[in-house]
Amino acid sequence: MAKKKERKKTYKFIEKLIDKVTTSKSNNTEFVCYGHLVELLSGTEDYVSVTIYNTDDRYGGGMADFDFDYLTKELHFISSEGKALTEKIIATFKMFYSPRRIRVSYDELEYEDEDTTYEYDETDEYAPPVKHLNK
Repeated sequence: MAKKKERKKTYKFIEKLIDKVTTSKSNNTEFVCYGHLVELLSGTEDYVSVTIYNTDDRYGGGMADFDFDYLTKELHFISSEGKALTEKIIATFKMFYSPRRIRVSYDELEYEDEDTTYEYDETDEYAPPVKHLNK
């Protein structure tokens, strides 16, 4: 019996989602885009914190969590379900803001994808985690 090939996620909806995020008012709103709940949080029009959920509610788990600063053009990732999604989000922001340069940063204590894991010292709750690249 032949094995079925596992399909990789392509995240085709990300371009339309990022377009909606960057053109909507970012002050504390949420909407559903292609079956994914998207939450926008901000206290100012120059910055937005975006959380994309796997389903149309919060109970399906988080897909990506990132911030974007419209003034400095910095895209900061807190978490992502995978490297392919992170790269798709980065490429989409670069497409929308070309030729301006988008700076990308990652949360050193929390960001994880399939290539990165963290080891925590259970004897010292204040010790920072040790980052390991799974390659």
